[in-house]
Amino acid sequence: MPVKKFDPKRNYYNVLGVSETASKQDIDRAYRSKARKHHPDGGGSDEAMKSLNEARDILTDLETRRAYDAERRPPTQTRAPSMSFDPYAASKAGTLKIPVADADLAGLLMSAAACFGLGIPLLLLVEMQWMFFLWPLRIMSLGALVLGIVLAHSALRMKQRKLKKARPDYPRVLLAFYELMFWIVSLGIIGMIVLALYVL
Repeated sequence: MPVKKFDPKRNYYNVLGVSETASKQDIDRAYRSKARKHHPDGGGSDEAMKSLNEARDILTDLETRRAYDAERRPPTQTRAPSMSFDPYAASKAGTLKIPVADADLAGLLMSAAACFGLGIPLLLLVEMQWMFFLWPLRIMSLGALVLGIVLAHSALRMKQRKLKKARPDYPRVLLAFYELMFWIVSLGIIGMIVLALYVL
């Protein structure tokens, strides 16, 4: 069915006295009420009745009403993605959906890696400058390294507790071996850093 002609500058909703969300029944009811008042036989004018008929024809035809509403709305300004900024985009994105067997263990290991990743370069940077006033950064980098070791040890302890719970017969010798290896590796890394920075 072809779209009827309409004047987008005229407000047909005001002519009938209805809201823009009015249903077809509301429009028909409003039309009948206004038609009684403005009909030429009842003392109204032909122009007012013609205006009421036009408004009802436009608003009761679904396709024409859609076209009329679209024509009346101001055009939306399209913006390039770089121009628009949504401060809540990160929270709407959700998680990265990376499959992890144990979220707590992964969190501890990633935190330990972040501490080492921050502490070692910062310590190297401070020690290579030979400036005394950088001592707060030295303390902060050493604190990050100590925190990294504590977090890594917590991850090891958590893994050991889960092993004991899953397999009560798990050999204690192996658990002690893992603990010993952890401290050998940790002290070895710290020793290499001290050797590289302060001895050589």
